[in-house]
Amino acid sequence: MPDDYAGLVIERLSDTELLVVRRMGSEVRVANFVPHESEYDSVQLGDVVEIEAQQTGDDRAIDIDSRNGFSSGNIAAVVEDTFDGIAIVRHNQGLSTVTRVPEDVNEGETIAVTGAWTYHDTLSPSPPNIDDLTSESDTDTDDYEWRYDGDITVTLDDLGGLDHVKRTLREQVIRPLSDENDGLRNTLNITLSQGLLFHGPAGTGKTRTAKAVTNHVDGDLFIVDGPELVSKYYGETERQIRDVFQEAEQAADDTGNVSIIFFDELDSMAPSRGQADETERRIVAQLLSELDGFDERGDIIVIGATNLVDEIDQAILRPGRFDTQLKFSKPELEARKDILQISLNETPISDDVNISDIAKKTDDFSGADLAAVVKQAKYLALRDGTDTVRMEHFSISVARRAEAQT
Repeated sequence: MPDDYAGLVIERLSDTELLVVRRMGSEVRVANFVPHESEYDSVQLGDVVEIEAQQTGDDRAIDIDSRNGFSSGNIAAVVEDTFDGIAIVRHNQGLSTVTRVPEDVNEGETIAVTGAWTYHDTLSPSPPNIDDLTSESDTDTDDYEWRYDGDITVTLDDLGGLDHVKRTLREQVIRPLSDENDGLRNTLNITLSQGLLFHGPAGTGKTRTAKAVTNHVDGDLFIVDGPELVSKYYGETERQIRDVFQEAEQAADDTGNVSIIFFDELDSMAPSRGQADETERRIVAQLLSELDGFDERGDIIVIGATNLVDEIDQAILRPGRFDTQLKFSKPELEARKDILQISLNETPISDDVNISDIAKKTDDFSGADLAAVVKQAKYLALRDGTDTVRMEHFSISVARRAEAQT
């Protein structure tokens, strides 16, 4: 099941459907499931909502995280006039109307405006030179905008298959960072593997593996979704790339531990420059600049993930950048057995359940597919009112999953 994510409400299509933008990235239609008895009365433009990702793609908003929009991806604008919570502002693209403006905002002040054209914050009591206005952010490095704050419980032992991937990560990342190996690492003059590329089909465990690595080392994880990072505002994506590395560097300095930056869908950020437009070429150049600055940035490990490794600019893959490439593939028979067992955990199953038979029937399933099969089988057991999952539940679940793939 995909992870939940946040979205900025830019339009209320109806009482039951919202149009949101994912951190200045792609627009998504989501169902409105925010309860009216929540802390807020109803969803409004400019709200950041928590979105529950559905396997079917019918994602739905379930709660309101913030009334003030995202703290990055905003634009700076100078207030021309205000009345009844509305402001006329001037920015580098002309004049616009901004809503939800506090009463203490005055003419001439510079404010940050969200992608839904709602007020976010006051940046300055006076206007800058209007010709110099570009997209701004009030992100405080102490806030760590990009840091993953969710609980990470998965370890490498919770991953079925992927033996070569786990072996490489233990050799090049986990053991060198172990406190007990500090002296030996210095004696052998071992340098951390600072750039790893995970590539392979969707659902094969790339994001899950990145989280697992963080659970084996002391440090912070910064997750960046490539499509969400790419902004329509000039220079915004490059600025956010700098922010990610600066936050990771600051966290490493503050804690004395390693920071891990995980770029998901790296191909969307670093396409081959021979086929890229001007904006994409600038993004690749900025990313290369940050990667080449590792020596000055301390203990930072960067992991990139992609389903389309052939579409990534080759300069990204040169030594000193993403030079350790780990291929993720759909699990073989024994790995499928492991994944099914791990997904079941302590779930009670009936005596007629044969994990080997289920694994044989799920050839060409990814790890995510297998986890979904187990989850669906549990739902079927609940539907039937049984306290154990039976083989018939797995058979139905496998058939449904196979049908969904066609």
